[in-house]
Amino acid sequence: MLIVGAKGHAIEILQCLSPLEREQAVFFDDVTQNQPDLVLGKYKLLRTATAAQVYLATIDSRFVLGLGGPMLRLRLAKQFKHWGGLLTTVIAPTAAIDPLITKLGEGLNIMHHTMVALSARIGDGVLINAGATVHHDTQVGDYCEISPGVRLLGRCQLGMGCQVGALAAVLPDVVVGDHVVIGAGAVVTRNVPAGSVVAGIPARPIHHSIK
Repeated sequence: MLIVGAKGHAIEILQCLSPLEREQAVFFDDVTQNQPDLVLGKYKLLRTATAAQVYLATIDSRFVLGLGGPMLRLRLAKQFKHWGGLLTTVIAPTAAIDPLITKLGEGLNIMHHTMVALSARIGDGVLINAGATVHHDTQVGDYCEISPGVRLLGRCQLGMGCQVGALAAVLPDVVVGDHVVIGAGAVVTRNVPAGSVVAGIPARPIHHSIK
């Protein structure tokens, strides 16, 4: 499996794989300068688009997004699909989730010690980071990034491409529009318009984000 990225979150993705997948993992990073040839002194690093395309075509077509940022994740998912890759979900073994019941999109990162309710709906490309909980009937739009320790409470909705900061909470029935940024530790008690940046307890608008 090809992990797109070779730094912080990509290393954490490695910890979510099965022993066999971990042994066969390869990383991709064509941006960072002066990277060693092996990630963690063990795992091969591909540095060019050509190398990635050859790997996907001849060794393993699966790739997983190993970096943060909703729009960056979306752009890279489209690029690697264009190269013939198969966008793949990774679910940590300690995650409390039933992928046979919960409605899940493709290409998810569901990290260690998360909880996703059976009645939740998770869109494509979503990152649910360590210790986050997604409660009953919650809907999470495509390519949202849910930071560690976030609480998404019953029936709340996140639009596409939202970023929710560490330890923030979205209260029941709250509707958050597309491309909203919620600051770390915020408590969102009312609906948030698309493109907003909110922070605080209760969360209040700071300014509009740049889409």
